[in-house]
Amino acid sequence: MEKRILVVDDQKVTREFLIDALSPQYVIDEAEDMAAALQQLEQNTYDLILTDVRMNDREEGLELLKSVKNKDREVIIIVMTGYSSVEQATEAMRIGAFDYVEKPFTLDEIKIKLRNAFALSALKLENRNLKRRLNISRGKEIIGCSEKLKKILATVDLIADTKATVLITGENGTGKELVARRVHNFSGRRDKPFVKVNCAAIPEGTLESELFGHEKGSFTSAHRWHPGKFEQADKGTLLLDEIGEIPPHIQAKLLRVLQEREIDRVGGRKPISVDVRIISTTNKNLLSEIREGKFREDLFYRLNVVNIEVPPLRERRDDIILLADHFIQIYCEENDKPLKKLSGGALKKMQAGIWRGNIRELENCIERAVILCREDVISEEYFNFDENTLSATSRVEEILNCCTIAKAERLMIEERLRKYNSNRTKAAQDLGISVRTLRNKLKLYKELDVESAVLSL
Repeated sequence: MEKRILVVDDQKVTREFLIDALSPQYVIDEAEDMAAALQQLEQNTYDLILTDVRMNDREEGLELLKSVKNKDREVIIIVMTGYSSVEQATEAMRIGAFDYVEKPFTLDEIKIKLRNAFALSALKLENRNLKRRLNISRGKEIIGCSEKLKKILATVDLIADTKATVLITGENGTGKELVARRVHNFSGRRDKPFVKVNCAAIPEGTLESELFGHEKGSFTSAHRWHPGKFEQADKGTLLLDEIGEIPPHIQAKLLRVLQEREIDRVGGRKPISVDVRIISTTNKNLLSEIREGKFREDLFYRLNVVNIEVPPLRERRDDIILLADHFIQIYCEENDKPLKKLSGGALKKMQAGIWRGNIRELENCIERAVILCREDVISEEYFNFDENTLSATSRVEEILNCCTIAKAERLMIEERLRKYNSNRTKAAQDLGISVRTLRNKLKLYKELDVESAVLSL
């Protein structure tokens, strides 16, 4: 793609010379003063601006430089000066010019300046892309020091180099995929493929083909042979993300793969042996799905040889600050901003949040704060939570100071049901009571007409 240059000079002869000399290699537009240049910049995007410093007996070139740099720090600007003024050139470089050239100049001088400018620009772009790739990689680290996280990592390290299938459970945004990747990276399959399938994102009609592959002509749009995810992950690891979303007929085929270690392509005539380790993730309660007839019990036990439950962020508050610092560093580097830190008020507010979106929500909040904050310290004003995201702990403490034991008991039940997404079995276990007792109390609250969105579920 050709580079586009804007030449700004009040001398027509200079503009014509540059247009004639550079047009074969670049797309050149012209402007006779700052006003015309700004108008061109409103209509077009330029890779480089070549501007005279002094136009119409004023230093319009410096004014143009300031105006452009305030809007776009990345645009390359080379200034031309006909007065051999070191002060002007120095000032232009201080404001943000890439380089300067003294009039009269030769064509070779200009071409060398342009070539160097575009070479440096390409290098900066490559550097930014590299940083972004490194940040993406670093974003896949497991960050934290809480006891719950330590137990998870200890389990992962223990089972990673085995052939056991693993079922990773937990709410959305807790980092289930990161745990799955750690299992793969610490296993003997680390140098083999790690293939991820989002079972919730693939239409039911094409899921079988995506998983097991198909032969040419096996259905109307099968114009060529297609290897499925199992074949792509051979000798490696296959992550079945949101396993609870797969339909019953695919569950039956998946069970056969786990039992026989072979697949049948759609339209295929013979089975194909595969050596794949299966890791599954879900935010659903699969035991409830089994009771409702939505998930096969035999498949569940095949997948659930090792279960790792990833706790929500609100249960590992010790990790919030470490994660926040981690994301601040990533997004400051990605957006070319100086490293920022959180104020005391921001730290307190973050640790008081419920974080229903978990680590994913925290990361989004940090990214937004880094982008919007112009100071070196990010204050609490950049973290706006509504009343539904106030800390359960702070609410409990506040109400316990001024309520009856019965009200405190109801509040605890409400918080446990919210914590486990209205799963009564888990809520009862956490409260240390039977499911029957919990059910009776909920019935009583309903009879008393207690207002609660959670208790009404």
